[in-house]
Amino acid sequence: MANLYHLPELPAPGPASLSGAVAHHLARVLRVRIGETVWLGDGRGRTATATITAVQKQLVGIELGEIAQEPPLQPALTLAFAVPRPSRADWLVEHATEVGVQSLQPLWTERSRPQGLRADRWRKVAAAAAGQCARAWLPEVHEPIELTKLLERPPEGVRLLADTDGSPIEFAGDAVAAVLLIGPEGGFSPQEREAAAAAGFATVKFGAHILRTETAALVGAAILLRGTT
Repeated sequence: MANLYHLPELPAPGPASLSGAVAHHLARVLRVRIGETVWLGDGRGRTATATITAVQKQLVGIELGEIAQEPPLQPALTLAFAVPRPSRADWLVEHATEVGVQSLQPLWTERSRPQGLRADRWRKVAAAAAGQCARAWLPEVHEPIELTKLLERPPEGVRLLADTDGSPIEFAGDAVAAVLLIGPEGGFSPQEREAAAAAGFATVKFGAHILRTETAALVGAAILLRGTT
């Protein structure tokens, strides 16, 4: 089956109607026909197939099947990253969604400063990627914050900081949650590294070479989530 289309809420099984962006996409872009089947979800693990019963310009009638509940991936991974250039940030969000990152926390650091808030755009990028890869749980995309604020109250779980001087990163195994901290071009400042260490972050590396922010984020996330189902 093709894309998973996310709704704010799934209707109860049985006859229902869709409106808004999903209905417009189904009716005007995909040009679905009566009798075709689509896959719908609420972004919180609940999914169901639906048979098209009517097609109008702004309204699509459906018969919703039984709802299934999919558990979230573990470890629940928070990717906290210094914001790179806009196009690279979009790429990072898109592919982190495909990999299975649960939470995306953009950061301002000493070497990466605000270039305009883009959280709303990143949420749209994440939603589109989740639909393309049939992900039942949408990732949380938070507003950018200062690194110092994150370190005041770090997310729960195994805390890791990407650094070429760290130990080789490994699959998170039985960890329930983890947070991976990725620095900007040029890395974190010595003061930021000290603050992260004081907050319980251990340094890890992904290989012999220095990676771009977005590359390190995806490589690290893929290793930590390896083997998840």
